[in-house]
Amino acid sequence: MRGLGTILFLVIFLLLSGCGGEAPRPTKVPIAPAAKKPPTPAKTPPAPALVARVEPPSTVMYSYDPKGKLDPFKPLVVERPAAPKKAAAAEIVSEGATPLERINLGQVKLVALIWNIHNPRAMVEDAGGKGYIIAKGTPIGKSKGIVTQITSAGVMIKEKYETPAGKVGTRDVTIKLYPD
Repeated sequence: MRGLGTILFLVIFLLLSGCGGEAPRPTKVPIAPAAKKPPTPAKTPPAPALVARVEPPSTVMYSYDPKGKLDPFKPLVVERPAAPKKAAAAEIVSEGATPLERINLGQVKLVALIWNIHNPRAMVEDAGGKGYIIAKGTPIGKSKGIVTQITSAGVMIKEKYETPAGKVGTRDVTIKLYPD
């Protein structure tokens, strides 16, 4: 209790000592005396004026010579148009192709068949394990193959190919549910 009283007394003493006293006096700012005008001289005839010749400072003119230097606004890597290759029909794939049209028929595995209905269907799986439902007329494979028939034995696909002589032909490929 005694310590609390001492602390309270010190706080009150400090607060009261900061109060009171005289108000600070405003400081006076010295005012500079008004400058006297110099007396105007009597009219005298004008003296011959001295002409000063001012020459502009001599500067070295710099000019940029771009010969042999790279243009900073052109890209460093320029794409050249690829020379058109004579591609086989198996390698021709359009950009809007479905995922089934981007893989070879050798990478497709027949997983399921639904063949005893009006519109038979089959399920094929790609090498990654993703399944796709196909029906008659579905495009499949890089060689522009089309599903022509779905039977209980498997799926028949008509595929285009190009011979080394440049002739385009078609062949029938069968993907069986149970390979021999």
